[in-house]
Amino acid sequence: MPKSNDIIANAVSNPKHPFPHVDDRPGKQKKHRYERRKVKEYIKLGDWSEQTA
Repeated sequence: MPKSNDIIANAVSNPKHPFPHVDDRPGKQKKHRYERRKVKEYIKLGDWSEQTA
């Protein structure tokens, strides 16, 4: 189905997201991969030390 130029221009210039539920979701944390790995490693070490105690 061919789309008219007006419909395409309106879709491109519309500031709202085409899927409304996406606006309500929180964004991904903007941490570096190194920081995320470091935190995961601390959590693993903490879990391991609790198991041996």
